[in-house]
Amino acid sequence: MKILQVEEFIENRVRYQPIDVRSPGEYRQAHIPGAVNVPLFTDEERAVIGNTYKKEGIEQAKLLGLKLVAPHLPEMVDKILAAAGEKKILIYCWRGGMRSFSMCALMNALKYPVYQLSGGYKAFRRFIFRFHQEKQISVPVFVLNGLTGVGKTRILRHLQAGGAYVLDLEGMANNRGSVFGSVGLGATRSQKDFDALLAYALLDYEHAPYLLVEGEGRRIGQVRLPDYLYTAMLKGTHILLKADLAVRVERIVNEYHGSKETKDELIASLSMLQRKLGKAKVLELIGKIRQGCYHEVVWLLCRDYYDQHYDDSKGKQEEYLAVINANNLQKAAEEIMRAIENFMAIKS
Repeated sequence: MKILQVEEFIENRVRYQPIDVRSPGEYRQAHIPGAVNVPLFTDEERAVIGNTYKKEGIEQAKLLGLKLVAPHLPEMVDKILAAAGEKKILIYCWRGGMRSFSMCALMNALKYPVYQLSGGYKAFRRFIFRFHQEKQISVPVFVLNGLTGVGKTRILRHLQAGGAYVLDLEGMANNRGSVFGSVGLGATRSQKDFDALLAYALLDYEHAPYLLVEGEGRRIGQVRLPDYLYTAMLKGTHILLKADLAVRVERIVNEYHGSKETKDELIASLSMLQRKLGKAKVLELIGKIRQGCYHEVVWLLCRDYYDQHYDDSKGKQEEYLAVINANNLQKAAEEIMRAIENFMAIKS
């Protein structure tokens, strides 16, 4: 068994498969990106062991822990090996203590080479916190603006796949923003998980000549952008995307129209808009969703809600680097890259 410092892990993170042996509840709250949860104890077992430690002492807690985990050890070893594949195995717990040490000792006894993360998740979190405290954006930041449905996210992901230096903030947050942001996506990521994903992306782009992002508020769902990034976006070079209302409506319907669960989430989200739309309008829209009239609902929401409250244009079109028609996403992506390349060429 070898001890690995957080800094060394992050510098060579593509070589390691993090294995989180904390309880499922701890893992759900926050974990190292890409980590696989192979818990020694369930949440309930962890609570029982904690109570035993308080009432009967550490030796009794250890014996209870051994009794609980012993039947599951073969299955846990199989899960760790399957998750790691050809990567090096890195095991961590909360503070690099008993749980990760015990699993590392078992793997080592079975002749499987493993690493224990020094300081555990707590040390990882300190690294990420310090990273954001010290980080500054020194390259040009290009910001895509435009009304809901113009295709900002789809264009960004297309450009990212083609090698552009994109920060997919909504993907990191698992939220599209606005009251409907989490519909069909599940819960917004925790602030700690978002911070870690953002730090990883910025480390990957350490030598990038520019960054490209979607225009966002200070918050995306429940997560908050760090001040240095939000300031850089406000001061960045903005590009405005436009699309016909019919095109926007179709894109929104395609993105949100899904299962019964999605319909229930849409209805719940609409109920939160009574203050802005009025109770009668919200009840009307809910009725139309239940009838499956999605296009009509989206058209009304664009007219009465999205375009009223989320018009993020800066006012004058001459304030933008470019104003681009996004009816065709492929052509819009190509125009965005031409605008960025021309800008960079003039600045160099």
